[in-house]
Amino acid sequence: MSSESCRFLSNWRSHAEKIAFALTMASPKEQEAEEYLRQNKVLELMDNLTSLLLYHRPERPREFLIDQLEKLKIARLTDMDYPCLFDETNLDSVFGILDPMGQGFITKAQYQEALKTMGVDTTGLSFEDTAETINRETFKQDLKDKIKKASATFK
Repeated sequence: MSSESCRFLSNWRSHAEKIAFALTMASPKEQEAEEYLRQNKVLELMDNLTSLLLYHRPERPREFLIDQLEKLKIARLTDMDYPCLFDETNLDSVFGILDPMGQGFITKAQYQEALKTMGVDTTGLSFEDTAETINRETFKQDLKDKIKKASATFK
C-alpha cells in the first residue's frame, strides 16, 4: 500500500470504514480471512478476553483465559450470564453518574450515550420506541440484556 493510501487511512475515524477501504485494497485471500473473522466474531471475542484479562490481571493469565472460554461455552449452551466486566454495582454507579440530582430517571440521549460508553454497538438499534425518560430498573435490565448480547462474542 502506498504512503498516500496509509495517510488516507489514518485520517478516517471509523474502524469499519478503514476495514471496508482495506478490503478494496486486499487480495482475495485477505478478504476471505477478514470475512471469516467478521462472520465468526473472532475480533470481538479477542477484545472481550483482553478486556477481562486487563481488568482482572490474574497471576496465571493462560488459565484465566481458558476459564473464561469455558464460561463462554457454558453460557452459550445454557443462555446464562456471559463473562462481563460490568455487574449490578457498576450499573448502579453509571446510573448514579448520569442522574446526579437523584431524580430517579435519565433521558433517552443519556441512555444512548451510556450504551456506547459501556461498549454496546448501537449500530442498527432503534430508539424510536424508547421512552423519553428511563428509570434505574429499566436502565439496568435493558443494559444487562444488551451487554449480555454484546458479550456473546462468538457464534
